[in-house]
Amino acid sequence: MSNRSLEHQTTPTKRHGRSRLAGLLLLIVAALLAYYLLIVYLGWQSGQQLLSQRQEQQFTAQIARQVELAEADIASNNYELALRRLEWVLARDPQHSTARQLRETAQTARQASNNQQSAPPLENATTPTSTPLPSPTPGVIEDPSGELARIERLIAGEEWAVAVTALQSFQRQFPDHERAKTDRLLYDTYIELGMLYIEGERAELGLFYLNQAERLGDLPEAVDDYRIWAELYTQGISFYGVNWGAAAFYFRDLCLAAPFYQNACQRLGQILTQHGDSYAFVQDYCPAQVLYEEARLHDNSPELGRKLTEARENCLLATPTPSVPITDTRPITQTEPFDVMPWSPPTPTP
Repeated sequence: MSNRSLEHQTTPTKRHGRSRLAGLLLLIVAALLAYYLLIVYLGWQSGQQLLSQRQEQQFTAQIARQVELAEADIASNNYELALRRLEWVLARDPQHSTARQLRETAQTARQASNNQQSAPPLENATTPTSTPLPSPTPGVIEDPSGELARIERLIAGEEWAVAVTALQSFQRQFPDHERAKTDRLLYDTYIELGMLYIEGERAELGLFYLNQAERLGDLPEAVDDYRIWAELYTQGISFYGVNWGAAAFYFRDLCLAAPFYQNACQRLGQILTQHGDSYAFVQDYCPAQVLYEEARLHDNSPELGRKLTEARENCLLATPTPSVPITDTRPITQTEPFDVMPWSPPTPTP
């Protein structure tokens, strides 16, 4: 048999072997890809189950904490604050039996307290000023008794801002005229105005008025609680968009203590999402995943779910870069002198 015929017989065999090898490689790649996808799916499913458990645990713990705090508020006669907490609880769990019972108790006790309430004497009251200052508004007061009656009508109509200005003017012109009464009116008005702003969008201004009230007397416990929450809120907002980690620090405390104040937990979820976005933007997905998972406890939006899934998948793909040790190094504080070339003056140019 000639060499040419042998070459014709062996060439198809080689081609067939190469095809089989290529097919085998494709099967291996497909199997590895399927295995990887299975691992990713199982990891995603496990993460979803874990996240669901954490959400349920967070919800249960938050409800239990607010009910416990409401019970303590009732014991301290802080009925308004207790009712605020219980309304928040019942809005999320209407069938919570303990919260419903506590709400009835707080409502009954508040009604009884309002029927028997009398104005307590002010503590730490400021001393009257000796020299009256000129009054910018409403001008020179000719009838102090009539002006004081007008101010009381303003307070009864809840015209807090106008009443504060009028009281300040009255005390400047008549520092000794019924000073205890005007101090009491000013104290109450400062608190009402402060709480109005604190529960609105101007918490810093509300804090100012509460601080003014505290100069006249100690704040009620419930009002002081709101001041603490407003301070946490303003501090957290001051870092919003500047330092997400610091903003989250303050809103975590606020969400834990008063989730009903300024939508604290919802804002915390937004801040954590933005913080996670800042990591995802530079493709640092593992820290982003941690932040998205915490944000998910307060936000169930589909968009956040998509971000969390993407961060998980990319975190699984991420491989840490091994650190390469640097050899042949010497400490900075060495005792041996450096090799320095001897200095010689430059050769003059002819």
